[in-house]
Amino acid sequence: MGQLEYGDYYKFIASAGIALIAGAVIVPWMFLREPFDLAIEASKIALLTPDAQNIIHTRQHLIASIINFLPLASGLMAAAGVTLTGLGLMPWRARQSVRDKSEDLQNAKLDKELKTMSPEQIETKARNDLEDADEHEPMLAAIQSPSTVSSVLAVEQALLGRISDCLGPSMKLMSNQRLGNIEFDAIIRTKSARRIIVEIKYIRKGFNRGWLSETVSNLASRMALYMKTFDQNTSGLLLIVIATSNSPLSRKVSEISEELRISDPSRLRNIRIRTIYEADIATVPCSEIRNIVLDDATE
Repeated sequence: MGQLEYGDYYKFIASAGIALIAGAVIVPWMFLREPFDLAIEASKIALLTPDAQNIIHTRQHLIASIINFLPLASGLMAAAGVTLTGLGLMPWRARQSVRDKSEDLQNAKLDKELKTMSPEQIETKARNDLEDADEHEPMLAAIQSPSTVSSVLAVEQALLGRISDCLGPSMKLMSNQRLGNIEFDAIIRTKSARRIIVEIKYIRKGFNRGWLSETVSNLASRMALYMKTFDQNTSGLLLIVIATSNSPLSRKVSEISEELRISDPSRLRNIRIRTIYEADIATVPCSEIRNIVLDDATE
């Protein structure tokens, strides 16, 4: 049997107390607003069968008795509700304080273990990403110039900046992080314990199934390392930026992603693959950005 989670137990107690307090107001209101056959004229009751008259009389006496005791019952419910709310909130607050401290320590550990990548490391990673694309799509071999690498980095930074602005201060985005020799494009701390590992890829002319499959595998490996190091649940987001607006590459990404999900569902269980056009980064609504980033991830 699993250990009782006292945080949830105290939360239930407090919730029950609040429900009783609400009931102390709602129940009298419901009784007082209903007529309960009290407005039926005696002449009309006399026209009914003896059994019907007995039922109505019994109901009227019962309602009258309940109404007489209603103030006492309402007071008892309110008192019980206040008591349960207090009994639940005080230890719940203490447990929440422990949880907050634990999360602070975990975040401190994360900040200590993770290192921000240097500009040279960031540039090297961008160049390696382009080389990986070339291995799977020869038509891209001519794009590895310094200006191309700079443009890819500019697009990535613009996208991460847009995501950070749209998520707001309640969530933290850490870009270009390094854990040992493993690099992360971005890690997002949501309101819950779950972390989102973000991998950004940039497509100019094309890609194939092997490149997308390998990229998903690499993201899954990064997630596994993060979970092993920090003991935190993670979800993955592969965010593919497409250089040309209205390019059919977006549909191709969706089709191959669905094929991979069908052929290997366990690998993509916690990984989402999304696309965005480069020209839309600055203008896409924040609601759409949050939907892309968070989606079914717990906030």
